Amino acid sequence: MKVGFITIGQSPRVDVVPEIKPYLGDARIIECGALDGLTPEEIKEIAPKEGDYVLVSRLRDGTQVRLSRRKIVERLQKCIEKLEKEVDIIGVLCTGEFPELKSKKLLVEPSLLLLKTIEAIGVSKLGVIVPDPDQIELTERKWSSIVKDIKVRSVSPYTGRDEELRRAAQELKDCELIVLDCIGYSLSAKKIVKNATQRPVVLPRSLMARVIGEILEG
Repeated sequence: MKVGFITIGQSPRVDVVPEIKPYLGDARIIECGALDGLTPEEIKEIAPKEGDYVLVSRLRDGTQVRLSRRKIVERLQKCIEKLEKEVDIIGVLCTGEFPELKSKKLLVEPSLLLLKTIEAIGVSKLGVIVPDPDQIELTERKWSSIVKDIKVRSVSPYTGRDEELRRAAQELKDCELIVLDCIGYSLSAKKIVKNATQRPVVLPRSLMARVIGEILEG
C-alpha cells in the first residue's frame, strides 16, 4: 500500500513523517508540498494579509512560514491530483479547514478528525494550543461549535521553546483535555504539555496516523 502526504509547506516533512511512520506498517510514503519548487520571492506572495485565515508551516530548511489559506488551497489541490495517481490514501499535514479539497482516493483531514473526536468524547472545557496569535480568534470560533468553554494559547512548534510551551500549558491546567492544534507539534511537545498539566492531550499527527494505519491494516 502507498500513502500520500500533502503539506502546505515544503516536502519532505522530516519533522513529521519519520515520527508517524511506525503507525503505518509497511506502507510506502510519498510526499508533496504546496510550496515545492517556489522561490523565496514567490513564497512571500502567499503570506497572509490583514483579515486572512492564517496558516503556519515549515520550509524544507526548517524555517517557519506564515501563509494565507485562500492563496494555498489551489496548490494543495494540485498536490492531491499528483498523488492520487500513485497512492491508495492521502493525509493532509495541516489542521486547517479545507472543505473544498477533492480527491479520487480516500482523503484524511486532521481538522475533521480532531473535531469529531473531541465531539464524541463530550468535553465541557477544552484547552487548545496553536502556532500563531493571529489564529486564536479563528480557533475559538472553530471549537465553539462543539465545546462551550474554550481557552486558547499560542506557541509555535517551529520557533517556540520548550519553556514557552510549558508556560502556555500551565495556563490550561483547569481544562479537561488539551488539543495541540497543528501538525507541527511533536510527540515531545505532547509530553511537555501532559507533564505540565497532568491532563490528557490529543496530538493531530499521531491521531491521523493511527486512523490511516487502521484503514491500511489487512
